Amino acid sequence: MLPCIIFIGLFLTAALSQDIIPSQASSSISESCDSLCSCEGKDGILHLNCEQRNITKISQIKVPSGVPFHLNLYKNDLVELRAEEMEGLKNALSLHIGGNSIQELEPGVFSSLGSLKKLHINSNFLVNLKEDTFQGLVNLEFLQADTNFIRVIEPGAFNKLIRLKVLILNDNVIEFLPNNIFRFVPLTHLDLRGNKLQTLPYVGFLEHIGRIMELLLEDNKWVCDCDILHLKIWMENMRSQSAIGDVVCSTPNHLKGTILAKVKKDVLCPSHADINLEEPSKSLDMVVTPSSKASQIPKMIDAKEPTPSNLPGSPCVEHCSCHNHPVAGFLMHCQDRGIQKVSDIGILQQSPAKLVMTGNMIQKLLKSDFVTYDSLELLNLANNRIDYIDNETFLSLSSLKKLYLNGNRIEKLFSTMFVGLHNLEYLYLEYNLIKEIAPGTFNPLPNLKLLSLNNNLLSSLPAQIFRNVPLTKLNLRKNLLMHLPVSNVLDQLDSLEQIYLEDNPWDCSCDLLSLKQWVEKLRKDTVVGSIYCHSPKKVMQAELRSLRHEVLCPGLGTYYPSPGDEERDRHPGA
Repeated sequence: MLPCIIFIGLFLTAALSQDIIPSQASSSISESCDSLCSCEGKDGILHLNCEQRNITKISQIKVPSGVPFHLNLYKNDLVELRAEEMEGLKNALSLHIGGNSIQELEPGVFSSLGSLKKLHINSNFLVNLKEDTFQGLVNLEFLQADTNFIRVIEPGAFNKLIRLKVLILNDNVIEFLPNNIFRFVPLTHLDLRGNKLQTLPYVGFLEHIGRIMELLLEDNKWVCDCDILHLKIWMENMRSQSAIGDVVCSTPNHLKGTILAKVKKDVLCPSHADINLEEPSKSLDMVVTPSSKASQIPKMIDAKEPTPSNLPGSPCVEHCSCHNHPVAGFLMHCQDRGIQKVSDIGILQQSPAKLVMTGNMIQKLLKSDFVTYDSLELLNLANNRIDYIDNETFLSLSSLKKLYLNGNRIEKLFSTMFVGLHNLEYLYLEYNLIKEIAPGTFNPLPNLKLLSLNNNLLSSLPAQIFRNVPLTKLNLRKNLLMHLPVSNVLDQLDSLEQIYLEDNPWDCSCDLLSLKQWVEKLRKDTVVGSIYCHSPKKVMQAELRSLRHEVLCPGLGTYYPSPGDEERDRHPGA
Protein backbone atom coordinates (compact mmCIF):
# COMPACT_ATOMS: atom_id res chain seq x y z
CA MET A 1 0.00 0.00 0.00
CA LEU A 2 1.82 3.03 1.10
CA PRO A 3 4.46 5.04 2.94
CA CYS A 4 1.91 5.69 5.67
CA ILE A 5 3.52 2.74 7.46
CA ILE A 6 6.03 5.26 8.81
CA PHE A 7 3.40 6.70 11.10
CA ILE A 8 1.42 3.66 12.21
CA GLY A 9 3.17 3.48 15.55
CA LEU A 10 1.71 6.86 16.48
CA PHE A 11 -1.80 5.61 16.03
CA LEU A 12 -1.41 2.23 17.70
CA THR A 13 -0.18 3.97 20.82
CA ALA A 14 -3.17 6.28 20.85
CA ALA A 15 -5.66 3.53 20.06
CA LEU A 16 -4.47 1.31 22.89
CA SER A 17 -4.62 4.06 25.50
CA GLN A 18 -8.39 3.74 26.07
CA ASP A 19 -9.41 3.19 29.68
CA ILE A 20 -11.34 -0.04 29.18
CA ILE A 21 -11.62 -3.04 31.48
CA PRO A 22 -10.44 -6.13 29.54
CA SER A 23 -13.16 -8.34 31.00
CA GLN A 24 -15.84 -6.10 29.51
CA ALA A 25 -14.44 -6.65 26.03
CA SER A 26 -14.05 -10.37 26.59
CA SER A 27 -17.64 -10.78 27.70
CA SER A 28 -18.85 -9.12 24.51
CA ILE A 29 -16.79 -11.19 22.10
CA SER A 30 -19.25 -14.05 21.97
CA GLU A 31 -22.05 -11.61 21.16
CA SER A 32 -20.11 -10.17 18.23
CA CYS A 33 -18.61 -13.25 16.62
CA ASP A 34 -21.13 -14.75 14.24
CA SER A 35 -20.70 -16.67 11.01
CA LEU A 36 -19.62 -13.50 9.21
CA CYS A 37 -16.70 -12.27 11.29
CA SER A 38 -13.87 -13.51 13.44
CA CYS A 39 -13.14 -11.65 16.65
CA GLU A 40 -10.33 -11.25 19.12
CA GLY A 41 -10.18 -9.23 22.32
CA LYS A 42 -6.86 -7.62 23.13
CA ASP A 43 -6.08 -5.09 25.87
CA GLY A 44 -9.75 -4.25 26.27
CA ILE A 45 -10.26 -3.60 22.56
CA LEU A 46 -12.18 -5.87 20.20
CA HIS A 47 -10.80 -6.67 16.73
CA LEU A 48 -13.50 -7.71 14.25
CA ASN A 49 -12.23 -9.19 11.01
CA CYS A 50 -14.95 -9.37 8.36
CA GLU A 51 -12.67 -9.38 5.33
CA GLN A 52 -14.05 -10.97 2.13
CA ARG A 53 -17.37 -12.13 3.61
CA ASN A 54 -19.68 -10.92 0.82
CA ILE A 55 -21.21 -8.32 3.14
CA THR A 56 -23.56 -5.90 1.37
CA LYS A 57 -24.78 -3.78 4.31
CA ILE A 58 -23.22 -2.49 7.51
CA SER A 59 -26.32 -3.69 9.37
CA GLN A 60 -25.23 -7.30 8.78
CA ILE A 61 -22.45 -6.80 11.35
CA LYS A 62 -23.19 -7.40 15.00
CA VAL A 63 -21.20 -4.90 17.02
CA PRO A 64 -20.97 -4.93 20.86
CA SER A 65 -22.26 -2.04 22.89
CA GLY A 66 -19.95 -0.06 25.14
CA VAL A 67 -16.71 -1.66 23.88
CA PRO A 68 -14.15 0.05 21.59
CA PHE A 69 -13.31 -1.96 18.50
CA HIS A 70 -11.45 -2.13 15.19
CA LEU A 71 -13.60 -3.23 12.24
CA ASN A 72 -12.13 -4.66 9.04
CA LEU A 73 -14.59 -4.83 6.12
CA TYR A 74 -11.97 -4.93 3.38
CA LYS A 75 -12.99 -6.43 0.04
CA ASN A 76 -16.71 -6.97 0.55
CA ASP A 77 -19.72 -5.93 -1.55
CA LEU A 78 -20.65 -2.61 0.01
CA VAL A 79 -22.11 -0.20 -2.53
CA GLU A 80 -23.42 2.56 -0.26
CA LEU A 81 -23.20 3.65 3.37
CA ARG A 82 -26.21 4.96 5.27
CA ALA A 83 -25.83 7.33 8.22
CA GLU A 84 -28.43 5.45 10.27
CA GLU A 85 -26.48 2.18 9.88
CA MET A 86 -23.21 3.87 10.82
CA GLU A 87 -24.68 4.95 14.18
CA GLY A 88 -24.12 1.41 15.41
CA LEU A 89 -20.37 1.87 14.93
CA LYS A 90 -20.01 4.80 17.33
CA ASN A 91 -17.33 3.02 19.40
CA ALA A 92 -15.14 2.19 16.41
CA LEU A 93 -11.47 3.18 16.69
CA SER A 94 -10.67 2.14 13.12
CA LEU A 95 -12.81 1.27 10.12
CA HIS A 96 -11.50 -0.41 6.96
CA ILE A 97 -13.99 -0.31 4.08
CA GLY A 98 -11.41 -0.39 1.29
CA GLY A 99 -11.78 -2.73 -1.67
CA ASN A 100 -15.57 -2.42 -1.89
CA SER A 101 -17.78 -0.83 -4.58
CA ILE A 102 -18.73 2.40 -2.82
CA GLN A 103 -19.46 5.14 -5.37
CA GLU A 104 -20.50 8.04 -3.16
CA LEU A 105 -20.21 9.25 0.42
CA GLU A 106 -23.04 11.50 1.50
CA PRO A 107 -22.16 14.47 3.75
CA GLY A 108 -22.41 13.49 7.41
CA VAL A 109 -22.39 9.74 6.80
CA PHE A 110 -19.62 9.37 9.44
CA SER A 111 -21.03 11.98 11.84
CA SER A 112 -21.66 9.47 14.63
CA LEU A 113 -18.07 8.10 14.62
CA GLY A 114 -16.53 10.60 17.01
CA SER A 115 -14.08 8.02 18.40
CA LEU A 116 -12.69 6.97 15.01
CA LYS A 117 -8.93 7.44 14.60
CA LYS A 118 -8.28 5.57 11.33
CA LEU A 119 -10.47 5.36 8.23
CA HIS A 120 -9.64 3.40 5.06
CA ILE A 121 -11.83 4.12 2.02
CA ASN A 122 -9.24 3.14 -0.58
CA SER A 123 -9.86 1.05 -3.71
CA ASN A 124 -13.50 1.99 -4.18
CA PHE A 125 -15.26 3.94 -6.95
CA LEU A 126 -15.36 7.37 -5.35
CA VAL A 127 -15.38 10.30 -7.76
CA ASN A 128 -15.58 13.28 -5.39
CA LEU A 129 -15.20 14.17 -1.73
CA LYS A 130 -18.00 16.54 -0.81
CA GLU A 131 -18.25 19.38 1.66
CA ASP A 132 -18.74 17.86 5.13
CA THR A 133 -18.18 14.28 3.91
CA PHE A 134 -16.09 13.74 7.05
CA GLN A 135 -18.23 15.79 9.42
CA GLY A 136 -18.07 14.47 12.98
CA LEU A 137 -14.67 12.77 12.70
CA VAL A 138 -13.12 15.08 15.25
CA ASN A 139 -10.55 12.49 16.40
CA LEU A 140 -9.55 11.13 12.98
CA GLU A 141 -5.77 10.99 12.57
CA PHE A 142 -5.36 8.73 9.54
CA LEU A 143 -7.35 8.80 6.28
CA GLN A 144 -6.56 6.52 3.34
CA ALA A 145 -8.44 7.30 0.12
CA ASP A 146 -6.01 6.14 -2.58
CA THR A 147 -6.85 4.16 -5.71
CA ASN A 148 -10.28 5.62 -6.35
CA PHE A 149 -11.42 7.89 -9.19
CA ILE A 150 -11.45 11.08 -7.16
CA ARG A 151 -11.43 14.09 -9.45
CA VAL A 152 -13.04 16.80 -7.30
CA ILE A 153 -12.43 17.68 -3.67
CA GLU A 154 -14.82 20.38 -2.48
CA PRO A 155 -13.33 23.30 -0.47
CA GLY A 156 -14.63 22.24 2.95
CA ALA A 157 -14.01 18.50 2.66
CA PHE A 158 -11.27 18.38 5.32
CA ASN A 159 -11.85 21.50 7.43
CA LYS A 160 -13.41 19.53 10.32
CA LEU A 161 -10.50 17.10 10.58
CA ILE A 162 -8.63 19.05 13.22
CA ARG A 163 -6.45 16.09 14.27
CA LEU A 164 -5.70 14.58 10.87
CA LYS A 165 -2.01 13.77 10.49
CA VAL A 166 -1.84 11.29 7.61
CA LEU A 167 -3.75 11.74 4.34
CA ILE A 168 -3.26 9.32 1.45
CA LEU A 169 -4.71 10.42 -1.89
CA ASN A 170 -2.38 8.78 -4.39
CA ASP A 171 -3.58 7.16 -7.61
CA ASN A 172 -6.65 9.26 -8.22
CA VAL A 173 -7.30 11.85 -10.96
CA ILE A 174 -7.04 15.07 -8.93
CA GLU A 175 -6.19 18.05 -11.15
CA PHE A 176 -6.11 20.75 -8.47
CA LEU A 177 -6.73 21.23 -4.75
CA PRO A 178 -9.03 24.00 -3.50
CA ASN A 179 -7.66 27.13 -1.86
CA ASN A 180 -7.17 26.75 1.92
CA ILE A 181 -8.09 23.04 1.77
CA PHE A 182 -5.65 22.26 4.63
CA ARG A 183 -5.90 25.50 6.57
CA PHE A 184 -7.05 23.82 9.80
CA VAL A 185 -5.50 20.39 9.21
CA PRO A 186 -2.25 19.52 11.10
CA LEU A 187 -0.87 17.17 8.44
CA THR A 188 2.47 15.44 8.91
CA HIS A 189 2.16 13.06 5.94
CA LEU A 190 0.52 13.75 2.57
CA ASP A 191 0.60 11.40 -0.42
CA LEU A 192 -0.42 13.00 -3.74
CA ARG A 193 1.40 10.65 -6.11
CA GLY A 194 -0.18 9.47 -9.32
CA ASN A 195 -2.66 12.30 -9.87
CA LYS A 196 -2.92 15.05 -12.50
CA LEU A 197 -1.63 18.01 -10.50
CA GLN A 198 0.14 20.72 -12.53
CA THR A 199 1.26 23.05 -9.74
CA LEU A 200 0.84 23.79 -6.03
CA PRO A 201 0.53 27.46 -5.01
CA TYR A 202 2.18 28.90 -1.93
CA VAL A 203 -0.71 31.12 -0.88
CA GLY A 204 -3.64 29.01 0.23
CA PHE A 205 -1.80 25.68 0.08
CA LEU A 206 1.93 25.39 0.84
CA GLU A 207 1.65 28.01 3.58
CA HIS A 208 -0.70 25.68 5.48
CA ILE A 209 1.43 22.50 5.45
CA GLY A 210 4.52 23.83 7.20
CA ARG A 211 4.42 20.93 9.71
CA ILE A 212 4.71 18.30 6.99
CA MET A 213 7.28 15.55 7.58
CA GLU A 214 6.69 13.62 4.37
CA LEU A 215 5.17 14.87 1.11
CA LEU A 216 4.96 12.55 -1.90
CA LEU A 217 4.48 14.28 -5.25
CA GLU A 218 5.77 11.90 -7.91
CA ASP A 219 3.93 10.93 -11.09
CA ASN A 220 1.82 14.04 -11.68
CA LYS A 221 1.51 16.36 -14.69
CA TRP A 222 3.77 19.12 -13.39
CA VAL A 223 4.05 22.21 -15.60
CA CYS A 224 7.49 23.70 -15.05
CA ASP A 225 6.98 27.41 -15.68
CA CYS A 226 6.67 30.58 -13.58
CA ASP A 227 3.67 29.22 -11.66
CA ILE A 228 5.72 26.40 -10.14
CA LEU A 229 8.57 28.62 -8.95
CA HIS A 230 6.94 29.06 -5.53
CA LEU A 231 6.83 25.27 -5.10
CA LYS A 232 10.52 24.94 -6.03
CA ILE A 233 11.60 27.56 -3.47
CA TRP A 234 9.33 26.13 -0.78
CA MET A 235 10.77 22.65 -1.33
CA GLU A 236 14.33 23.97 -1.06
CA ASN A 237 13.49 25.57 2.29
CA MET A 238 11.69 22.49 3.63
CA ARG A 239 14.07 19.70 2.61
CA SER A 240 16.16 20.03 5.77
CA GLN A 241 13.19 19.07 7.95
CA SER A 242 11.00 17.01 5.61
CA ALA A 243 11.14 14.08 3.22
CA ILE A 244 9.76 15.48 -0.04
CA GLY A 245 9.34 13.43 -3.20
CA ASP A 246 10.71 14.61 -6.50
CA VAL A 247 8.64 16.77 -8.83
CA VAL A 248 9.42 15.67 -12.40
CA CYS A 249 8.44 18.09 -15.17
CA SER A 250 5.91 16.93 -17.75
CA THR A 251 5.88 20.15 -19.75
CA PRO A 252 7.26 22.18 -21.48
CA ASN A 253 8.95 19.70 -23.80
CA HIS A 254 12.50 20.98 -23.27
CA LEU A 255 12.18 20.20 -19.51
CA LYS A 256 10.16 16.98 -19.80
CA GLY A 257 11.58 14.29 -17.49
CA THR A 258 13.77 16.75 -15.58
CA ILE A 259 13.61 16.96 -11.78
CA LEU A 260 12.34 20.39 -10.74
CA ALA A 261 15.00 20.72 -8.06
CA LYS A 262 17.69 20.65 -10.78
CA VAL A 263 16.09 23.32 -12.94
CA LYS A 264 17.52 26.79 -12.36
CA LYS A 265 15.11 29.58 -11.48
CA ASP A 266 15.99 31.68 -14.49
CA VAL A 267 15.24 28.70 -16.76
CA LEU A 268 11.83 28.22 -15.15
CA CYS A 269 10.91 31.87 -15.20
CA PRO A 270 13.49 34.23 -16.77
CA SER A 271 11.65 37.43 -15.82
CA HIS A 272 11.22 36.53 -12.11
CA ALA A 273 14.47 34.79 -11.24
CA ASP A 274 15.03 36.88 -8.12
CA ILE A 275 11.77 35.85 -6.43
CA ASN A 276 12.10 34.65 -2.85
CA LEU A 277 9.94 33.63 0.04
CA GLU A 278 10.30 33.76 3.78
CA GLU A 279 11.41 30.35 5.00
CA PRO A 280 8.15 28.61 5.92
CA SER A 281 9.54 27.14 9.14
CA LYS A 282 10.07 30.63 10.59
CA SER A 283 6.34 31.22 10.72
CA LEU A 284 5.61 28.03 12.66
CA ASP A 285 4.54 28.10 16.27
CA MET A 286 6.65 25.07 17.05
CA VAL A 287 9.83 23.42 15.85
CA VAL A 288 9.10 20.32 13.81
CA THR A 289 11.48 17.37 14.01
CA PRO A 290 11.20 14.83 11.19
CA SER A 291 10.24 11.33 12.28
CA SER A 292 13.18 8.97 12.64
CA LYS A 293 11.76 6.74 9.91
CA ALA A 294 11.33 9.63 7.49
CA SER A 295 14.88 10.83 8.04
CA GLN A 296 16.21 7.35 7.23
CA ILE A 297 14.75 7.34 3.74
CA PRO A 298 17.70 7.23 1.33
CA LYS A 299 18.16 10.10 -1.08
CA MET A 300 18.26 9.77 -4.82
CA ILE A 301 21.84 9.16 -5.89
CA ASP A 302 22.90 11.30 -8.82
CA ALA A 303 24.67 9.39 -11.54
CA LYS A 304 28.22 10.60 -12.02
CA GLU A 305 28.41 9.79 -15.71
CA PRO A 306 25.29 9.90 -17.89
CA THR A 307 24.40 6.67 -19.68
CA PRO A 308 21.26 5.76 -21.64
CA SER A 309 19.66 4.53 -18.41
CA ASN A 310 20.69 7.28 -16.01
CA LEU A 311 20.64 10.53 -17.94
CA PRO A 312 19.50 13.64 -16.01
CA GLY A 313 15.78 13.34 -15.42
CA SER A 314 15.82 9.56 -15.85
CA PRO A 315 13.94 7.59 -13.18
CA CYS A 316 16.84 5.16 -12.79
CA VAL A 317 19.16 4.96 -9.75
CA GLU A 318 22.67 3.84 -8.91
CA HIS A 319 23.20 0.06 -8.80
CA CYS A 320 20.60 -0.47 -11.55
CA SER A 321 20.14 -0.26 -15.28
CA CYS A 322 16.76 0.78 -16.64
CA HIS A 323 14.76 0.54 -19.80
CA ASN A 324 11.43 1.98 -20.84
CA HIS A 325 9.84 -0.73 -22.95
CA PRO A 326 6.90 0.38 -25.14
CA VAL A 327 4.84 -2.64 -24.09
CA ALA A 328 6.35 -4.07 -20.90
CA GLY A 329 6.78 -0.65 -19.26
CA PHE A 330 9.57 0.66 -17.03
CA LEU A 331 12.06 -2.14 -16.24
CA MET A 332 14.84 -2.09 -13.61
CA HIS A 333 17.70 -4.59 -13.47
CA CYS A 334 19.80 -4.49 -10.31
CA GLN A 335 21.25 -8.00 -10.30
CA ASP A 336 24.69 -8.99 -8.98
CA ARG A 337 25.47 -5.53 -7.57
CA GLY A 338 26.35 -6.46 -3.98
CA ILE A 339 23.15 -4.86 -2.66
CA GLN A 340 22.54 -5.65 1.01
CA LYS A 341 19.14 -3.95 1.50
CA VAL A 342 16.32 -3.13 -0.89
CA SER A 343 16.50 0.48 0.32
CA ASP A 344 20.11 0.70 -0.93
CA ILE A 345 18.85 1.43 -4.43
CA GLY A 346 17.34 4.71 -3.20
CA ILE A 347 14.04 6.48 -3.74
CA LEU A 348 12.47 5.92 -7.13
CA GLN A 349 10.92 8.68 -9.18
CA GLN A 350 8.75 6.12 -10.94
CA SER A 351 7.52 2.72 -9.83
CA PRO A 352 8.88 0.07 -12.21
CA ALA A 353 6.73 -2.62 -13.78
CA LYS A 354 9.54 -5.14 -13.32
CA LEU A 355 12.34 -5.16 -10.75
CA VAL A 356 15.12 -7.77 -10.88
CA MET A 357 17.47 -7.97 -7.87
CA THR A 358 18.86 -11.47 -8.22
CA GLY A 359 22.31 -12.48 -7.01
CA ASN A 360 22.72 -9.84 -4.32
CA MET A 361 23.30 -10.11 -0.55
CA ILE A 362 19.87 -9.11 0.76
CA GLN A 363 19.13 -10.82 4.08
CA LYS A 364 15.97 -9.08 5.32
CA LEU A 365 12.83 -7.79 3.64
CA LEU A 366 11.20 -5.01 5.64
CA LYS A 367 7.67 -3.63 5.63
CA SER A 368 8.95 -0.29 4.34
CA ASP A 369 10.91 -1.74 1.41
CA PHE A 370 8.18 -1.80 -1.22
CA VAL A 371 5.72 0.94 -0.21
CA THR A 372 6.51 3.00 -3.33
CA TYR A 373 6.44 0.10 -5.82
CA ASP A 374 2.69 0.12 -6.41
CA SER A 375 2.98 -0.49 -10.20
CA LEU A 376 5.23 -3.52 -9.85
CA GLU A 377 4.09 -6.58 -11.82
CA LEU A 378 7.22 -8.72 -11.47
CA LEU A 379 9.63 -8.86 -8.51
CA ASN A 380 12.65 -11.16 -8.70
CA LEU A 381 14.64 -11.58 -5.48
CA ALA A 382 16.06 -15.01 -6.29
CA ASN A 383 19.49 -16.13 -5.09
CA ASN A 384 19.95 -13.68 -2.25
CA ARG A 385 20.36 -14.53 1.45
CA ILE A 386 16.83 -13.76 2.61
CA ASP A 387 16.01 -15.43 5.91
CA TYR A 388 13.66 -12.79 7.39
CA ILE A 389 10.50 -11.23 5.94
CA ASP A 390 8.40 -8.72 7.87
CA ASN A 391 4.66 -9.21 8.31
CA GLU A 392 2.80 -7.67 5.36
CA THR A 393 6.02 -6.81 3.53
CA PHE A 394 4.23 -7.02 0.16
CA LEU A 395 1.06 -5.23 1.29
CA SER A 396 1.30 -2.41 -1.27
CA LEU A 397 2.10 -4.66 -4.26
CA SER A 398 -1.49 -5.16 -5.39
CA SER A 399 -0.44 -5.23 -9.08
CA LEU A 400 2.21 -7.94 -8.63
CA LYS A 401 1.72 -11.04 -10.77
CA LYS A 402 5.08 -12.83 -10.40
CA LEU A 403 7.18 -13.14 -7.23
CA TYR A 404 10.54 -14.96 -7.20
CA LEU A 405 11.94 -15.81 -3.76
CA ASN A 406 13.75 -18.99 -4.82
CA GLY A 407 17.31 -19.71 -3.83
CA ASN A 408 17.18 -18.00 -0.44
CA ARG A 409 17.25 -19.14 3.21
CA ILE A 410 13.57 -18.93 4.17
CA GLU A 411 12.61 -21.52 6.82
CA LYS A 412 8.92 -20.81 7.45
CA LEU A 413 5.95 -19.37 5.55
CA PHE A 414 3.45 -17.57 7.78
CA SER A 415 -0.10 -16.38 7.34
CA THR A 416 0.65 -12.65 6.91
CA MET A 417 3.59 -13.09 4.55
CA PHE A 418 1.66 -12.63 1.30
CA VAL A 419 -1.10 -10.26 2.41
CA GLY A 420 -1.89 -7.70 -0.29
CA LEU A 421 -0.91 -9.84 -3.27
CA HIS A 422 -4.47 -10.18 -4.59
CA ASN A 423 -3.33 -10.48 -8.21
CA LEU A 424 -0.31 -12.75 -7.77
CA GLU A 425 -0.34 -15.63 -10.25
CA TYR A 426 3.16 -17.13 -9.97
CA LEU A 427 5.05 -17.77 -6.72
CA TYR A 428 8.52 -19.33 -6.78
CA LEU A 429 9.86 -20.60 -3.44
CA GLU A 430 12.06 -23.50 -4.53
CA TYR A 431 15.57 -24.06 -3.15
CA ASN A 432 14.96 -22.58 0.28
CA LEU A 433 15.01 -24.23 3.74
CA ILE A 434 11.23 -24.23 4.24
CA LYS A 435 10.23 -26.66 6.98
CA GLU A 436 6.83 -25.29 7.91
CA ILE A 437 3.88 -23.61 6.24
CA ALA A 438 1.41 -22.00 8.63
CA PRO A 439 -2.35 -22.46 8.07
CA GLY A 440 -3.82 -19.72 5.92
CA THR A 441 -0.51 -18.79 4.27
CA PHE A 442 -1.94 -18.84 0.74
CA ASN A 443 -5.42 -17.49 1.58
CA PRO A 444 -4.50 -13.92 0.46
CA LEU A 445 -3.70 -15.25 -3.05
CA PRO A 446 -7.07 -15.79 -4.80
CA ASN A 447 -5.47 -15.74 -8.28
CA LEU A 448 -2.44 -17.96 -7.67
CA LYS A 449 -1.90 -20.40 -10.56
CA LEU A 450 1.64 -21.69 -10.07
CA LEU A 451 3.37 -22.56 -6.79
CA SER A 452 6.91 -23.96 -6.70
CA LEU A 453 7.93 -25.46 -3.35
CA ASN A 454 10.37 -28.05 -4.63
CA ASN A 455 13.80 -28.57 -3.07
CA ASN A 456 12.81 -27.60 0.46
CA LEU A 457 12.47 -29.44 3.80
CA LEU A 458 8.70 -29.89 4.00
CA SER A 459 7.42 -32.96 5.81
CA SER A 460 3.73 -31.98 5.95
CA LEU A 461 1.12 -29.51 4.72
CA PRO A 462 -1.61 -28.01 6.94
CA ALA A 463 -5.31 -28.62 6.36
CA GLN A 464 -7.14 -26.13 4.14
CA ILE A 465 -3.83 -24.77 2.83
CA PHE A 466 -5.13 -24.68 -0.77
CA ARG A 467 -8.67 -23.60 0.01
CA ASN A 468 -9.91 -21.11 -2.62
CA VAL A 469 -6.46 -21.10 -4.28
CA PRO A 470 -6.94 -21.88 -8.01
CA LEU A 471 -3.60 -23.62 -8.55
CA THR A 472 -3.04 -25.19 -11.95
CA LYS A 473 0.57 -26.22 -11.26
CA LEU A 474 2.08 -27.35 -7.94
CA ASN A 475 5.67 -28.52 -7.48
CA LEU A 476 6.47 -30.47 -4.30
CA ARG A 477 9.35 -32.60 -5.54
CA LYS A 478 12.51 -33.10 -3.46
CA ASN A 479 11.06 -32.45 -0.01
CA LEU A 480 10.75 -34.73 3.03
CA LEU A 481 7.16 -35.84 2.49
CA MET A 482 6.34 -39.34 3.71
CA HIS A 483 2.56 -38.87 3.61
CA LEU A 484 0.26 -36.28 2.08
CA PRO A 485 -3.42 -36.04 3.06
CA VAL A 486 -6.04 -35.95 0.35
CA SER A 487 -8.91 -34.77 2.54
CA ASN A 488 -8.81 -30.96 3.04
CA VAL A 489 -5.48 -30.70 1.23
CA LEU A 490 -5.14 -32.30 -2.21
CA ASP A 491 -8.88 -32.56 -2.81
CA GLN A 492 -9.07 -28.75 -2.77
CA LEU A 493 -6.97 -28.48 -5.93
CA ASP A 494 -9.97 -28.20 -8.24
CA SER A 495 -8.10 -26.52 -11.11
CA LEU A 496 -4.98 -28.69 -11.04
CA GLU A 497 -3.30 -29.46 -14.35
CA GLN A 498 0.16 -30.55 -13.19
CA ILE A 499 1.65 -31.75 -9.90
CA TYR A 500 5.22 -32.86 -9.14
CA LEU A 501 5.60 -35.35 -6.28
CA GLU A 502 8.74 -37.31 -7.11
CA ASP A 503 11.92 -37.55 -4.99
CA ASN A 504 10.20 -37.58 -1.62
CA PRO A 505 10.73 -40.36 1.00
CA TRP A 506 7.22 -41.77 0.56
CA ASP A 507 6.13 -44.34 3.15
CA CYS A 508 4.05 -46.79 1.14
CA SER A 509 1.81 -48.01 3.92
CA CYS A 510 -1.92 -47.71 4.63
CA ASP A 511 -1.59 -43.94 5.13
CA LEU A 512 -0.65 -43.55 1.48
CA LEU A 513 -3.66 -45.42 0.12
CA SER A 514 -5.76 -42.26 -0.24
CA LEU A 515 -2.94 -40.59 -2.20
CA LYS A 516 -2.76 -43.57 -4.55
CA GLN A 517 -6.52 -43.47 -5.14
CA TRP A 518 -6.45 -39.70 -5.69
CA VAL A 519 -3.59 -39.96 -8.18
CA GLU A 520 -5.41 -42.67 -10.11
CA LYS A 521 -8.46 -40.47 -10.58
CA LEU A 522 -6.42 -37.71 -12.23
CA ARG A 523 -5.74 -37.46 -15.94
CA LYS A 524 -2.77 -39.50 -17.04
CA ASP A 525 -0.44 -36.53 -17.58
CA THR A 526 -1.40 -34.58 -14.42
CA VAL A 527 1.16 -36.27 -12.15
CA VAL A 528 4.60 -35.56 -13.59
CA GLY A 529 7.27 -38.18 -12.99
CA SER A 530 7.18 -41.23 -10.75
CA ILE A 531 6.27 -41.65 -7.10
CA TYR A 532 8.76 -44.17 -5.73
CA CYS A 533 8.40 -45.78 -2.31
CA HIS A 534 11.18 -45.20 0.20
CA SER A 535 9.76 -47.46 2.88
CA PRO A 536 8.87 -50.06 4.07
CA LYS A 537 11.78 -52.15 2.85
CA LYS A 538 9.65 -54.74 1.02
CA VAL A 539 8.38 -52.15 -1.49
CA MET A 540 11.40 -49.84 -1.61
CA GLN A 541 11.82 -48.31 -5.09
CA ALA A 542 8.41 -49.60 -6.18
CA GLU A 543 6.25 -47.06 -8.03
CA LEU A 544 3.18 -46.20 -5.95
CA ARG A 545 0.73 -46.51 -8.80
CA SER A 546 2.01 -50.01 -9.66
CA LEU A 547 1.26 -51.40 -6.20
CA ARG A 548 -1.94 -53.29 -5.56
CA HIS A 549 -4.04 -52.03 -2.72
CA GLU A 550 -3.56 -55.14 -0.55
CA VAL A 551 0.23 -54.81 -0.93
CA LEU A 552 0.08 -51.20 0.14
CA CYS A 553 -2.22 -51.96 3.06
CA PRO A 554 -2.44 -55.66 4.07
CA GLY A 555 -5.62 -56.66 5.85
CA LEU A 556 -7.59 -53.88 4.20
CA GLY A 557 -10.56 -56.23 3.77
CA THR A 558 -12.85 -56.63 0.84
CA TYR A 559 -11.73 -54.47 -2.02
CA TYR A 560 -13.41 -53.84 -5.35
CA PRO A 561 -10.72 -52.98 -7.85
CA SER A 562 -11.09 -50.32 -10.47
CA PRO A 563 -10.61 -51.25 -14.16
CA GLY A 564 -7.12 -49.81 -13.94
CA ASP A 565 -6.28 -52.13 -11.05
CA GLU A 566 -7.54 -55.17 -12.98
CA GLU A 567 -5.31 -54.25 -15.89
CA ARG A 568 -2.28 -53.95 -13.61
CA ASP A 569 -3.13 -57.33 -11.99
CA ARG A 570 -2.82 -58.93 -15.44
CA HIS A 571 0.49 -57.11 -15.99
CA PRO A 572 2.02 -56.69 -12.52
CA GLY A 573 4.74 -54.10 -12.19
CA ALA A 574 5.85 -54.99 -8.68
